[in-house]
Amino acid sequence: MKTIKTQPRVKQDLPIVEQVRKSMHKQNRLAMTCGFILGSFVPVASFTLGHYEAPANGMMWLLVAGGLAYSAMTVFQWATIAFRHPAKALGFCVLIEGVMTFSHTLWLSLAGLTLLVIINGVATGSTLALDQRQNRGYR
Repeated sequence: MKTIKTQPRVKQDLPIVEQVRKSMHKQNRLAMTCGFILGSFVPVASFTLGHYEAPANGMMWLLVAGGLAYSAMTVFQWATIAFRHPAKALGFCVLIEGVMTFSHTLWLSLAGLTLLVIINGVATGSTLALDQRQNRGYR
Protein backbone atom coordinates (compact mmCIF):
# COMPACT_ATOMS: atom_id res chain seq x y z
CA MET A 1 0.00 0.00 0.00
CA LYS A 2 1.34 3.40 -0.98
CA THR A 3 1.63 6.01 1.77
CA ILE A 4 1.28 9.71 1.19
CA LYS A 5 3.66 12.04 2.94
CA THR A 6 1.96 14.87 4.76
CA GLN A 7 3.45 17.76 6.60
CA PRO A 8 2.09 19.64 9.58
CA ARG A 9 0.34 22.88 8.73
CA VAL A 10 2.80 25.49 9.88
CA LYS A 11 0.43 28.36 9.12
CA GLN A 12 -1.62 27.86 12.29
CA ASP A 13 1.51 28.08 14.45
CA LEU A 14 2.71 31.37 12.97
CA PRO A 15 1.62 34.83 14.10
CA ILE A 16 -0.29 36.82 11.45
CA VAL A 17 2.59 39.18 10.65
CA GLU A 18 5.01 36.28 10.19
CA GLN A 19 2.52 34.51 7.89
CA VAL A 20 2.33 37.60 5.69
CA ARG A 21 6.10 38.11 5.76
CA LYS A 22 6.77 34.53 4.63
CA SER A 23 3.95 34.65 2.08
CA MET A 24 5.29 37.81 0.45
CA HIS A 25 8.71 36.25 -0.17
CA LYS A 26 9.70 36.48 -3.83
CA GLN A 27 9.09 32.75 -4.47
CA ASN A 28 5.58 32.91 -2.94
CA ARG A 29 4.18 36.03 -4.59
CA LEU A 30 2.23 34.25 -7.33
CA ALA A 31 0.53 31.91 -4.84
CA MET A 32 -0.15 34.84 -2.50
CA THR A 33 -1.68 36.89 -5.32
CA CYS A 34 -3.87 34.02 -6.54
CA GLY A 35 -5.00 33.30 -2.99
CA PHE A 36 -5.76 36.96 -2.33
CA ILE A 37 -7.95 37.13 -5.44
CA LEU A 38 -9.80 33.92 -4.51
CA GLY A 39 -10.26 34.86 -0.85
CA SER A 40 -11.33 38.45 -1.45
CA PHE A 41 -13.95 37.54 -4.05
CA VAL A 42 -16.18 35.89 -1.44
CA PRO A 43 -16.90 38.97 0.72
CA VAL A 44 -17.31 41.17 -2.38
CA ALA A 45 -19.87 38.74 -3.81
CA SER A 46 -21.65 38.41 -0.45
CA PHE A 47 -21.82 42.19 -0.03
CA THR A 48 -23.13 42.77 -3.54
CA LEU A 49 -25.72 40.01 -3.39
CA GLY A 50 -26.84 40.92 0.15
CA HIS A 51 -27.25 44.63 -0.50
CA TYR A 52 -28.42 44.73 -4.12
CA GLU A 53 -29.81 41.41 -5.34
CA ALA A 54 -31.13 39.39 -2.38
CA PRO A 55 -33.73 41.97 -1.26
CA ALA A 56 -35.49 41.53 -4.62
CA ASN A 57 -34.87 37.79 -4.99
CA GLY A 58 -35.02 35.80 -1.75
CA MET A 59 -33.20 32.82 -3.24
CA MET A 60 -30.03 34.91 -3.39
CA TRP A 61 -29.85 34.76 0.42
CA LEU A 62 -28.66 31.16 0.02
CA LEU A 63 -25.62 32.42 -1.87
CA VAL A 64 -25.06 35.11 0.75
CA ALA A 65 -25.25 32.46 3.50
CA GLY A 66 -22.70 30.31 1.66
CA GLY A 67 -20.33 33.26 1.34
CA LEU A 68 -20.77 34.16 5.00
CA ALA A 69 -20.07 30.56 6.07
CA TYR A 70 -16.85 30.49 4.02
CA SER A 71 -15.74 33.91 5.21
CA ALA A 72 -16.71 33.39 8.86
CA MET A 73 -14.58 30.23 9.11
CA THR A 74 -11.58 32.02 7.63
CA VAL A 75 -12.06 35.13 9.78
CA PHE A 76 -12.56 33.06 12.93
CA GLN A 77 -9.33 31.09 12.33
CA TRP A 78 -7.44 34.30 11.61
CA ALA A 79 -8.94 36.15 14.60
CA THR A 80 -8.16 33.25 16.94
CA ILE A 81 -4.49 33.56 16.00
CA ALA A 82 -4.56 37.37 16.13
CA PHE A 83 -6.51 37.80 19.39
CA ARG A 84 -5.45 34.55 21.11
CA HIS A 85 -8.90 34.07 22.60
CA PRO A 86 -11.75 32.16 20.93
CA ALA A 87 -14.51 34.32 22.50
CA LYS A 88 -12.89 37.50 21.16
CA ALA A 89 -12.45 35.84 17.78
CA LEU A 90 -16.10 34.79 17.69
CA GLY A 91 -17.32 38.25 18.69
CA PHE A 92 -15.12 39.91 16.08
CA CYS A 93 -16.27 37.47 13.41
CA VAL A 94 -20.00 37.92 14.15
CA LEU A 95 -19.64 41.71 14.31
CA ILE A 96 -17.65 42.20 11.12
CA GLU A 97 -19.70 39.73 9.05
CA GLY A 98 -22.95 41.16 10.42
CA VAL A 99 -21.96 44.77 9.81
CA MET A 100 -20.95 44.03 6.23
CA THR A 101 -24.16 42.14 5.52
CA PHE A 102 -26.88 43.94 7.45
CA SER A 103 -25.77 47.51 8.16
CA HIS A 104 -27.70 50.19 6.27
CA THR A 105 -25.01 52.76 7.10
CA LEU A 106 -23.02 52.68 3.87
CA TRP A 107 -19.64 53.75 5.26
CA LEU A 108 -19.86 51.18 8.07
CA SER A 109 -20.87 48.39 5.71
CA LEU A 110 -18.05 49.31 3.32
CA ALA A 111 -15.56 49.39 6.21
CA GLY A 112 -16.62 45.86 7.16
CA LEU A 113 -16.32 44.79 3.52
CA THR A 114 -12.83 46.28 3.29
CA LEU A 115 -11.64 44.46 6.41
CA LEU A 116 -13.15 41.19 5.18
CA VAL A 117 -11.52 41.56 1.77
CA ILE A 118 -8.14 42.09 3.44
CA ILE A 119 -8.52 39.30 6.02
CA ASN A 120 -9.92 36.71 3.59
CA GLY A 121 -7.47 37.68 0.86
CA VAL A 122 -4.39 37.58 3.08
CA ALA A 123 -5.49 34.41 4.91
CA THR A 124 -6.19 32.52 1.69
CA GLY A 125 -3.07 33.90 0.02
CA SER A 126 -0.94 32.92 3.00
CA THR A 127 -2.40 29.42 3.02
CA LEU A 128 -1.61 28.88 -0.67
CA ALA A 129 1.84 30.46 -0.42
CA LEU A 130 2.89 28.56 2.70
CA ASP A 131 1.45 25.27 1.40
CA GLN A 132 3.43 25.81 -1.81
CA ARG A 133 6.54 26.61 0.21
CA GLN A 134 6.19 23.42 2.29
CA ASN A 135 5.61 21.25 -0.76
CA ARG A 136 8.50 22.59 -2.82
CA GLY A 137 10.77 19.87 -1.49
CA TYR A 138 8.37 17.13 -2.61
CA ARG A 139 8.51 17.90 -6.33
